[in-house]
Amino acid sequence: MKQALYTRLTALKLLSLVLDQGQTAKDVFTKQLDSREGINTADQNFVRTLVLTTLRRLGQIQIILSSFLTKPLSHKQKEVERILFLGTAQLLFLDIPAHAVVDTCVELTKQGKLSAFSKLVNAVLRNMERQKRTINIPHPIANLPIWLRINWEKTYGLEKVMLFAEKFVVPAPLDVSVRSNPSVWAQKLGGRHLNFSTVRLDQGTTISTLSGYDQGEWWVQEASAALPVFLFDDLHGKRVADFCAAPGGKTIQMAVRGAFVDAFDISEYRLRRLKQNIERLHLEKQVRVAVQNLEEASPQEIYDAVLLDAPCSATGTIRRQPDLLYHRTSKDVERLSELQKKLLKKAMGFVKVGGELIYATCSLQHEENEAVISSVLQEEQGFERVAVSNPHFKAFTTPAGALLVTPDQDQDGFYACLLRKVKTR
Repeated sequence: MKQALYTRLTALKLLSLVLDQGQTAKDVFTKQLDSREGINTADQNFVRTLVLTTLRRLGQIQIILSSFLTKPLSHKQKEVERILFLGTAQLLFLDIPAHAVVDTCVELTKQGKLSAFSKLVNAVLRNMERQKRTINIPHPIANLPIWLRINWEKTYGLEKVMLFAEKFVVPAPLDVSVRSNPSVWAQKLGGRHLNFSTVRLDQGTTISTLSGYDQGEWWVQEASAALPVFLFDDLHGKRVADFCAAPGGKTIQMAVRGAFVDAFDISEYRLRRLKQNIERLHLEKQVRVAVQNLEEASPQEIYDAVLLDAPCSATGTIRRQPDLLYHRTSKDVERLSELQKKLLKKAMGFVKVGGELIYATCSLQHEENEAVISSVLQEEQGFERVAVSNPHFKAFTTPAGALLVTPDQDQDGFYACLLRKVKTR
C-alpha cells in the first residue's frame, strides 16, 4: 500500500473512532497513532492535522458537501461520508493537491469494499475542486452544535459567539509556564512573553529538546489555565490543598511560589504525569501526591489555601479538543453542575478560617461557573466572595468580580472565583 493512502486510511480509522465510538482525539492519537508501525513522524503529524481539521470544520464541511450531493447519504453509507469529510477538509482547508486528494479518497472506497461508490466520490471531489474558488464557505459558527450555540448566545451574545467559533478553527498554540524571568525565556525559546509567567511558542515544537526542559525551568501549561493561581495572595510557606490536581500545572505553580502542596486526584494514571513533572522540576520536598475522591473525603488537615479545579464540560478548550463538539450535551452540563456543587461544598471543609479557596473550571457554561458559586454561597454562610483587584486581570474580570477568559482573547476559556472563609460553618 502506498504511504499516501496508508496515512489517509489511518486518518479515516481514527476519525471513525471519534465520531462513531465516542473516543477522544487525544486517546486515539495516543493509543492508535503513536504506536502504529509503518508511519513516520511527519506522517503522524499529517494524520493529526487532517483529523483535527475535519473535526474543527465538520459543520462547515457538511453544509458544503450537501450542495454537491443530489441526495443525503444513508446511514449505511457512513464510511463513504467519512471519506468525503476527509477529502473536503484536504481540498478546502488544508490545500492538499487535488490529484492526491481525489486519488487517495477513491482508493479508500475500494479498500473499504465500497467500490460501488468510487465514481460518486470521484465526481464530488473533482467537481468541488473545479468550483473551489467560488464555493461559499459557511461561517465557523456552523461547527457549533445547536444546544451549545443557543446556550452561549444567551450568555455572551451572537457577536461574541461568532468570535469564539472563528478561534476554534485555528490550531492552538503551545504555552509554557516558566519559573522566573519570562522575557528572558521567551528569547531563549524563540517565543513571546504573553502574561505573568506564560511564554507562547510555535506549535509543532519538540518539547523535550528545548533549552531548560531537562533543568526543570518550565512546564507546559495553557495561558488561561495559569491565571487562577495568581488570585491567591503570597503563598510562600503556606499549606495548600490542590483537588482534582492532575495533570498538575497549578500544583507546580504553587510549589514554585513557595507553597507546600498536597495534590489530590481521583485518577492514579493521571497523577503519574504530575509525579514525573515534580521530579523533573525538583519539587519533591514541596509536593505530596495522593489518590483521593473528594466526594468521599473528610478533612485530615485544614489548609491555608485550597484550589478546586473542578471536573467540567471543558467547553473552553474546544480549540484544543474539537471532539468535544460531538461528545458534550446539555445533559452533561446539568450533571456536572450538580457534581461541582457537591465538590465545592466538600472543598470548603478543608479551609481554615481566614483562608482562601479558588473554584476554577475550563468551561464557558454559566451553569458551571457563576451559577455554581451563587448556589453554594446561598447554602454555605461561612464564605464570602473576594473580587479580583489586581489591575493585570482587568481584561479578564467579570462584573461579579470573578476571572473569566474567553476564546476571543486568544486563550482557552477559563473561569475562576476566589472565596475567603470568614467563620466556621
